[in-house]
Amino acid sequence: PFYDTSYKPEFFYAWKNVTHAQPTNWIQLDLQGGLGHESNGKGGPDSRSLAIAYFQPTLTIGRDDGLQLALQPRAWAYMGDLSDNPDIADYMGYVSLRTVVGWKRGLQLSVLGQMGKNANRGSVQLDLTYPTMRFFGSFSLYLDVQYFNGYAESLLDYNERTDELRVGFALFR
Repeated sequence: PFYDTSYKPEFFYAWKNVTHAQPTNWIQLDLQGGLGHESNGKGGPDSRSLAIAYFQPTLTIGRDDGLQLALQPRAWAYMGDLSDNPDIADYMGYVSLRTVVGWKRGLQLSVLGQMGKNANRGSVQLDLTYPTMRFFGSFSLYLDVQYFNGYAESLLDYNERTDELRVGFALFR
């Protein structure tokens, strides 16, 4: 059974390759801004939701066909009513940094760090992914080993520290 699920629809605009880098260049900058909503889909006392506006640049270093390093900071502001979870900013904060190292069509390690408002709470999530297209043809599926430690993994228990290890498949990374 599922303890809690999150639904995260977004409306965003992505400006790819702002620097007009060529495929042979080593550096590329992308920008993205948008509105996001997160809800656990429950009713009554277990209902949780929030809305944010965010800005997210992505700096990628490395050629398209080689080893790459991507840095993806994100800053956001909460919008609307937070009465379901009034102190969520203490645990989720206002910024995160995702760092990805690996090959675009191969093994990748992603580290997502998020800092709570008071910097004494936050989280780290590691994802080690590998494309299974080499085994199953052109179907895009990734083997994913994920580790999470910290706060705000779910909206229901955002204020409780969790430590989780998972192995599964992902549709994208």
